[in-house]
Amino acid sequence: MLAVSRTNCGLVRENNEDSVLVRVPTLFAIADGMGGYNAGEIASFEAVRLLSDLDCSNIPESEVLGYLESKIKKINTQIWTMSQEIPEQHGMGTTLTAVYLGKDGVAFVGHVGDSRIYLMQDGVFKQVTSDHSLVAEMVRQKQLTPSEAATSSQKHIITRAIGALPEVEVDLFEFIVAGAQKMLLCSDGLSDMVPNEVIEKLLLGKDLNVIADKLMALALAAGGKDNISFIILDLEG
Repeated sequence: MLAVSRTNCGLVRENNEDSVLVRVPTLFAIADGMGGYNAGEIASFEAVRLLSDLDCSNIPESEVLGYLESKIKKINTQIWTMSQEIPEQHGMGTTLTAVYLGKDGVAFVGHVGDSRIYLMQDGVFKQVTSDHSLVAEMVRQKQLTPSEAATSSQKHIITRAIGALPEVEVDLFEFIVAGAQKMLLCSDGLSDMVPNEVIEKLLLGKDLNVIADKLMALALAAGGKDNISFIILDLEG
């Protein structure tokens, strides 16, 4: 298992509201914060900090998803409480996309928001999470085409976030990583700036640091309109 991560403020934002969690070889997460001055940064930092002690080593794999859900919901409650008690943090929230790699080649995912997980497996590149965003929902309902969604002025409106409400619905699923070459977790600062087909081509490379540097350079060259954060896992390493 090899992993590299990158995070960058981008070329437009004044501060970086993304947070990244890398705990090799089991736990990885991306959080993309939102809110008033510094509040998004606080929300994302707290989300990954509170998640970082997740320990499923003594839990049957049949119970891991339930345990992950409980953990994320507790994080939601804690960030919501902070946002209500501290006026400067009112309205803050964050995406949270986390993957826990079990012992038997199973990946367990807890996902809220529009950060993403991509997988390169058996030569096929695919997005395994579903965006919780207004335009993504409109695409699913065939009210927008994917190309229209990509250029919509509403594409940054998310429909679920950690800390935005007292309760949160978490997407939970698992998948087998057998035959997988790479996994990518990223904030929308990467996925909005670099087309999927370009990401796919780069992930075919062998050197994770070279791949990471090229992805970051491309996201910045495309405008760097948001904070850019990602984790690349080499599942064959």
